[in-house]
Amino acid sequence: MDDSQLDLGTLEDIDPSLAGGYKIQFNKEINIETRIQNANNDTQEIGTLEQIKVKILVQGDLQAFENLKIELTSETDLFFNYITIVDRENYQNIKEAQKLTIEYPQFLQMLIKLLNSSHKEPNHFFCVFFMQQDGSAKLDFIENLEYKFMEMLTLEFRSATEEVIRQNVSFRYNLMKAKLQYVQNRLNDITSLIKLKNPSLLAQINKLQINSSLIQSNQNQNTSKYLGQSKKNNNSSKYI
Repeated sequence: MDDSQLDLGTLEDIDPSLAGGYKIQFNKEINIETRIQNANNDTQEIGTLEQIKVKILVQGDLQAFENLKIELTSETDLFFNYITIVDRENYQNIKEAQKLTIEYPQFLQMLIKLLNSSHKEPNHFFCVFFMQQDGSAKLDFIENLEYKFMEMLTLEFRSATEEVIRQNVSFRYNLMKAKLQYVQNRLNDITSLIKLKNPSLLAQINKLQINSSLIQSNQNQNTSKYLGQSKKNNNSSKYI
C-alpha cells in the first residue's frame, strides 16, 4: 500500500459528518428536483433537476440508534449543505402528523427504500426539495400514481452553519486532492512499465492523446455559444 492510499483512508476517517459517533448507512447521489420558494407569497422557481448527494448516518448501535442524521450536499455547489436530525421524540411527531405506521427503528430502512426507489424508478418515485430564503427547507418524497401525485413523506431541513460548511468543503477538497494524487501515481507507474516493456506502444498512446485533445478543443469552441443557456429551460418539473 502506497502513501496516497494511506492518505485516502486517513481522510475518510476524519469526515466531519462522523463527529459525535455517527456512522454512515447510506451515501449515494440521487436526482432531486430543487426549488427556491418565497415564504411571503408562496411563489417558487421552476424546478431544476440536480444530482444531490444524500448521506444518512446513525448515532449509536445500528439496531437501537439514538439519532438519525441526513445530509444533502452537491458536487456542483460546494456550499449547498442541508441537514436534519431525527431522534425518537421528533420522529413521533412526524409519525402522527403524516400517519406513518412504522416505529422509529424501522425509519432508517424506510428512508433507504424511498431513496433507492427514486434512484431506480425516477418516473414512478421522485424527490422535490423546497428551499426558503431563511435557510429552512423541506424534502418531499413523491409517488406518481398516474392519476395524481401522492406525498409519502416530508422532512424538514436547515441549512448547515458556516463552520460546518467550511469543514465539509475542506474535507471534500482534501479527499479529492488525495484521490487525484493516487490516480497520478498509478498513471506514472503504468507509463514507466509501458516505456520499459514497449516504448513504441507508449509513443502511439501519446499520439492518440494529443489527437483526442485537439478534437475536444474544437468541440468546445463549436459549442461555446450555447454555454450561456440556463439548464432550467431543459428540465421540466414533474411535480406541480
